[in-house]
Amino acid sequence: MNKITQPLSFIRYFYFLIILLVFFISSGNVFAIDFNYKDLDGQSHQLSQDKGKWVLVNFWATWCPPCRKEIPDLSDFHLENDNAIVIGVNYEPGITIERLKKFSELYLVSYPMTQMNDEIIDALGEPRGLPTSILVNPEGDVVKKFTGMISDRTLKKYIAQYNKK
Repeated sequence: MNKITQPLSFIRYFYFLIILLVFFISSGNVFAIDFNYKDLDGQSHQLSQDKGKWVLVNFWATWCPPCRKEIPDLSDFHLENDNAIVIGVNYEPGITIERLKKFSELYLVSYPMTQMNDEIIDALGEPRGLPTSILVNPEGDVVKKFTGMISDRTLKKYIAQYNKK
């Protein structure tokens, strides 16, 4: 390498490092997984809006007895934790918003609910059974998948153990 091309190589290397640095700094604001959803009032939300909080995405159905049984615990978890949110994803094709609203009122659901959509399935995958709950940490990484009923006590215990790591 001659004296003229040596500084050019250094400049290219320097610019490459700056581009990498800008990419890593800007990517710090990106959730590892993300999806959009509409709540039962038609308001649009994005999972990444809850960055910095634990998010429990709960797949459920109105016809599912264990799903209905876990609603009070999920509602308590949602209300009692400032650093956590529950999102209920109804997994019933063709169910109406009106029916979901009535169900939500009857069961005193305190957390936002939505209907399943392709974006949610693409981000989290198909549940293998109902209920299925997926826990996302404050950085946006899926850290646990629960198949079957989950209690607020189990969630709090898991989060406490995770935070000790």
